Order: sequence, then C-alpha cells, then structure tokens
Amino acid sequence: MNPNSPTPDNSPRQAWVLAVVAGFSDTVGFLTFGAFAGLMSGNTVFLGIALASGRMTDALHSLSIIVLFLTGIAAATLLSRKAIPLAGLVALEASVLVIAALLPVVVAAPMLGLAMGIQNAMATHFGGLTLNTVFLTGDLQKLIQSLIDRLTGKPAADHSGIIALLWLCYLFGAALGATAHSWLSMPLLLAPLLLPLVLIRGKCEKVPDRTVASG
Repeated sequence: MNPNSPTPDNSPRQAWVLAVVAGFSDTVGFLTFGAFAGLMSGNTVFLGIALASGRMTDALHSLSIIVLFLTGIAAATLLSRKAIPLAGLVALEASVLVIAALLPVVVAAPMLGLAMGIQNAMATHFGGLTLNTVFLTGDLQKLIQSLIDRLTGKPAADHSGIIALLWLCYLFGAALGATAHSWLSMPLLLAPLLLPLVLIRGKCEKVPDRTVASG
C-alpha cells in the first residue's frame, strides 16, 4: 500500500461498515425526504418525472441532490489529493450527516446527498479490490462475474465473499434505517455514530482488481 496515494488501500471490513452507513442513510433519506441519498439513478428518474409533469419545485429538489452528491465527490477527491487522511474525511461526512439531521426537509435531502458523495469518493480500494459502498450495481456485477469464474474454473481470485458481505451489510443498514425511522424522531443522527468504526482497519488481503462501470 502506498500511504501517499490519493486512494489508499483499505480493508474489506471498512467497506462493510461504510455499506451499513450507506444503506441506513439511503433508507432514512427515502422514508423521510422521499429521495435517495446515494442512488443518483433513482434521483435522475425522479428528476425526469418531475420535468415531464411540469413540477419544477420537485425537479429542482431532485437536481439539487444530484449536484450536492457530485460536489461531495469533488470535495473528497480534492481533499484526498491534499493528503487529508481518512479520519478527516470521516469527520467531514459525520458533520454533514449531523447537519442534515437538524435541517428542514427541503435542505436536508441535498445535504444527505453531499454526505454520500463524500463517502463514495473517500474510500474505493478495499483489499486490492475497487468497490463502491454507496451504490451496489457495479459491485453486484463483480459478484456474478466472480461466481462464474469460480464455476467455470477460470483462474482468478475469488472475491465473491467480500462482495456478498458488502451487499448484506447494505441490506442490514437499510433494515436498521427503517427501524430507526419508525422509532426515533431524528434517526439520521445514528449514522455518524457508526462512521468511527471505519477507522478500525482489518487485515488487507490483496486480490486482482477488476473495475467495471456502475451506476
């Protein structure tokens, strides 16, 4: 691992924690704000529907979430290149999540998108494998490719277990978010409490990287 790299390697355990946070935040965001925190494909669909039906206020709301998500990616990327450590980026995301929990809905949803944009860019390499922790489409594609390689006897590192656990952690976060939404008045405040666990590094086991497009 190169400690000076803008995208240093992390352990799969850290990816799993981030997936829980993303699943939690996306679920709370959808149930509370009627929008997705990290799924820009879904927000783009909402934007298209709003534009087609002439609901400009809803369109601007969806567009603001997308713009803030992209802003979060840009901010985390630039800060990483300035050698800001992972702890600093985690603290930044946690702060934005707290702010989102305290703001009115119309402002909170874009702020939640900003937090997920920061998360999406602050850590992408886990055990030598490139993964997204905010949206799982590309990760699931990698899972199926890994399983096919395993079944067909193609020589390749088997990283299906890492990705399957990533999906399960996202699912767990989603269920936790739905439960928190039912029981708590400000459920989003739980997400920052989970983020410090990301700083606990596990053993990094290298596997060959195979990057695929995701969305």
